[in-house]
Amino acid sequence: MKNRILIVFILLVLAGCAVGPKYSKPDVKKNQAYTQATVQTDSITNLKWWDVYQDTVLQSLIRIAVDSNLDIRTAIARVDEAKAILGFNQANMFPFLDYSARGRASDFRSAAEGAGVAFSQNSLAVLGNVSWEIDVWGKLRHANRAAYADLLSTDETRKSIYISIVAQVAELYFQLRGLDERLEITRRTYQTRMEYLNIITLRFEKGDVSELDKLQAQNIAAAAQAQLYSIERTIIATENALNILVGLPYSPITRGLQNDQQQLPLDIPSGIPSELLERRPDIRSAEQQLVAQTERVGIAVALRFPSLSLTGILGVASPDISNLFTADAFLGSVTGQLTGPIFRFNQNKRRVEAEKAKAKQAAYQYEKTVLVAFAEVENSLAEIRTYRNEFTARQTQVAATEQSLTLSKALYDNGYTSFLQVLDAERELYNAQFEKSLALQYQLISTVRLYKALGGGW
Repeated sequence: MKNRILIVFILLVLAGCAVGPKYSKPDVKKNQAYTQATVQTDSITNLKWWDVYQDTVLQSLIRIAVDSNLDIRTAIARVDEAKAILGFNQANMFPFLDYSARGRASDFRSAAEGAGVAFSQNSLAVLGNVSWEIDVWGKLRHANRAAYADLLSTDETRKSIYISIVAQVAELYFQLRGLDERLEITRRTYQTRMEYLNIITLRFEKGDVSELDKLQAQNIAAAAQAQLYSIERTIIATENALNILVGLPYSPITRGLQNDQQQLPLDIPSGIPSELLERRPDIRSAEQQLVAQTERVGIAVALRFPSLSLTGILGVASPDISNLFTADAFLGSVTGQLTGPIFRFNQNKRRVEAEKAKAKQAAYQYEKTVLVAFAEVENSLAEIRTYRNEFTARQTQVAATEQSLTLSKALYDNGYTSFLQVLDAERELYNAQFEKSLALQYQLISTVRLYKALGGGW
């Protein structure tokens, strides 16, 4: 009993002799506050996406995408794979028990016996084999921790994909509603230009205007008609992109609120930069990749040291089945084996160096992920502010061009100016309305991008 206790004690001591580096979190550079933020005391990421996007049609599209998107399903399957790999590695920590059964029947003649090649004619054996590698240097523990970090990283990647899909659906939906608005603007413009063309054609036929006025009217009417087809083509492509996100073949997308009816907050509270390191799944995923690679360095270091394994056999064997389970038939043995490298032409050393180089790469990628995350937040905050101001300026521009067109028409009808001035005023109004629609669309999309950049949504 004392010997057994001593053996167990020795094994426990050896199991504590883990080699290899221990993970320490890199110290990344970050500002104390976002330079573009107007509200920093809170973060909109405390809200779920269904609290941010109030359009019920958009909410429905996002829910369908979350349930049916193939990228999300693939990410979930990768998480299941990582769980299985972790379980596979954890099994290495325990003894393996295998079994084998063997039977033999032989018939040797007297000549063979005389030649000295005969042996026991019949034999039966049922054996249980136990093998266990003692984790002296922490190789198996490093492997388990690496697999667990891979699992966490994969799960964070799944969350990143989740956030990305929610954001993509919202962006495409606002883009689609913006296209609908610009399609309606272009239709109205086309109808107005066709009215111009009809009036100018009648005046031309009466000799009141030159053919140049008629050709100019035809030109702008055809341009508006061509723009209609261009927008229609873009709408179909956008609907297709949305259908792919929700995992369905093409079908027209149901519309909800118009962009100017959306209730997204214009001043989104961004919180403080330190929160971003905890909220962004891609940052957490990059850190877990660094953790996993640090553990792989430990595996490589442990491979430079000898490994200790125990092998045991327990079973029964007999030349006669009737005596197979008697006391004399039982057998057992235990073997301890210590193996280690002596000279491998620096192969093991180079393996450690390679894993350390990979760890450096993972650390650099983690730092880059953090920098990109902060940049995305700052860019999104700047986009919200500038697109809001641009939209206000576009509203003023539209009002001014509407009045300018009205005055140009009056001057032309009374013979004080040429039709070219009317055309210029009409083009400026169309362009101003078009740009106003784009500014509102981009303003809404920038709020989506900020929400995504802050790590919200899942």
